[in-house]
Amino acid sequence: MSRKITTADFDPFQFALLYQKLKGVHTWWLALGGVVVIALLALVSTIEGTFGRAADFQPAADFKRTVGIALAERSAPSFPFMRDVVSWLLALIVVTGAVLLHRHWQHLSVCLSRLTANGALVARDVPRSNRVSKVLGVDRMIRGVAPEQALDTVVSKVVEALKRRGVGLLVLMGGSALVLTILLLLGLENNMFHVLAPTGASEHDKAEWVRQAYASWWAGKHHILGHILYWMLAWFAIFIILSFQVVGVIAIYLLVAAHFLVEPSADWLNRDGRYGWTPLATLYRTVVWANALLGVTLTIVLASLGIDNYGWVAVLVIVYIALVPLFIGVPWLVLRRAAERARDTRVRQISDLMASRGIDPDVDIEAAAPYIAESERCRAARIRPLRLGTASFSTYAVLAVLPVLLTAAQIFLPLTFGTR
Repeated sequence: MSRKITTADFDPFQFALLYQKLKGVHTWWLALGGVVVIALLALVSTIEGTFGRAADFQPAADFKRTVGIALAERSAPSFPFMRDVVSWLLALIVVTGAVLLHRHWQHLSVCLSRLTANGALVARDVPRSNRVSKVLGVDRMIRGVAPEQALDTVVSKVVEALKRRGVGLLVLMGGSALVLTILLLLGLENNMFHVLAPTGASEHDKAEWVRQAYASWWAGKHHILGHILYWMLAWFAIFIILSFQVVGVIAIYLLVAAHFLVEPSADWLNRDGRYGWTPLATLYRTVVWANALLGVTLTIVLASLGIDNYGWVAVLVIVYIALVPLFIGVPWLVLRRAAERARDTRVRQISDLMASRGIDPDVDIEAAAPYIAESERCRAARIRPLRLGTASFSTYAVLAVLPVLLTAAQIFLPLTFGTR
């Protein structure tokens, strides 16, 4: 009996209402939102007279002040839009995150069906069962279901349950994003400019400098239009982060559940260059870059607040620390032996085929030669379901540890170049 299966897909567009009408839209059309965001930022700051001049652009000097390298010149407590490179970067991240989330969901929405169509996933003869599968509810969901229908049954039930709760998920994530946005903006209001305050000044002078700096900030509460726009972008950015995390946790649940229902195999014709695993490799790449983007975002925010004031974004920091290993590590743990199992199964099938045709490789050398050659080809197959490429993983690794590097910089650079 063939173990090849078909399955429904885990499709976030069916239950996550953010992009529900945009599933078929090419992702790069969403990048036009970046033009809109830039235009709005420029327009609002111009209307309120907070756009600034070219002379206000001083990213190198402000970076040195942020990491604690003492400078001779005193920084003016003036922060028009031209000086606020941090907001430029965060706006870029908002647009990039929106584009990446859409692309991630597009890959996710077709991944399972393509893997099964390629033969990369096949049904187990008998689904596995242990304490974990019972806790996850997998045993209950597939009770009385044929092995070749088990994965489809679990995926369909999960998606249907989420569709019934789509509005509730939207309200929960939207409300959570609002709370986190309030905390973030309160943190910026109270701490944003402390890292740029003049070195050597008294505590009173520093406090006065910070007050003047915030009052001049184009997005501060003294500039209503800029403040409202900043609120909107901050809320949307955090909503994007939460959307990644919620959908990601459910996807990890299904990945672990699938471990009990299907086995790794391969497209031995290698029509996609990855032995049928291209859909997963492409999806995993978006997972990696999404987590790298979150690492960059936290780095920028921590640089703005000062590492001692991480409490204002503590929830996002905890999410990052807890879920990055989950999203990056669990797929590797589940699939770390996928190639070995696929090769072993294929070689065993070839051996069984030889036996069924009465071919003895010790005696019928000529007849056995094609089977032996095919076995050797399968043994040599480089099946790497999560292969990213050296450059991709190296880049991700650097971006993922940026918050750690920032912490170290803010601790050690002031000791080297002078303290505040």
